[in-house]
Amino acid sequence: MARNSYAVFGMGSFGSKLALALTRQGNTVLICDSNPQRINELRDKVTEAVIGDVSNEDVVKELNVSKFDAVILSMSGYFEDQVLALTLLKQEGAKKVVVKSNSTIQERILYRLGADEVIQPELDVAERLSRRLSLSNITDIFEFRGSAIADVVVPSHLCGKPLRELDLRNKYNITVLLACKSGANECSVGPDTVLSPGDQLTVFGGEKAIIELFKER
Repeated sequence: MARNSYAVFGMGSFGSKLALALTRQGNTVLICDSNPQRINELRDKVTEAVIGDVSNEDVVKELNVSKFDAVILSMSGYFEDQVLALTLLKQEGAKKVVVKSNSTIQERILYRLGADEVIQPELDVAERLSRRLSLSNITDIFEFRGSAIADVVVPSHLCGKPLRELDLRNKYNITVLLACKSGANECSVGPDTVLSPGDQLTVFGGEKAIIELFKER
């Protein structure tokens, strides 16, 4: 059974990858682009594919956008079309509109026009990479609903103690989701798991708390 229903408008590099990823995760996905070649290349890989210009009012009405859980606009190379499409989607009752932006100025404009969420993928990736390179014990970290999920390498000051004794949840409000022992193929976690050098954890909590706790001292 499909999880959710999405429409992705604009089949550039980002839009195409997003549509395919959403489909692989079991969602119903409609794609739309004015370029027939792009649509035909993806037609058999998504639920439904439509050739059309979503800055055109008649096209948006025919797509019945109110039925989707979210509509993603990824035509950021054509900002005027993006603005027109966003306005039409809101007029036609789209539940949630996520818009890809190329700049902070565009982001501000899109929010004022009613976008529910504006993303800048290149900036987001750059920030994540800069944090990962700057924090040697944190291999990846990303925001999740106001908190953060991170993959970390256990620092020396946490080694040799079981998770029960470290009591990370009560002391730091950090939850260990997975623990992968160095050299092991399987990941698991329990209160008696003793941390060793080279172990990798997946943790959930406040970003600042994670950075402070897992940095090498």
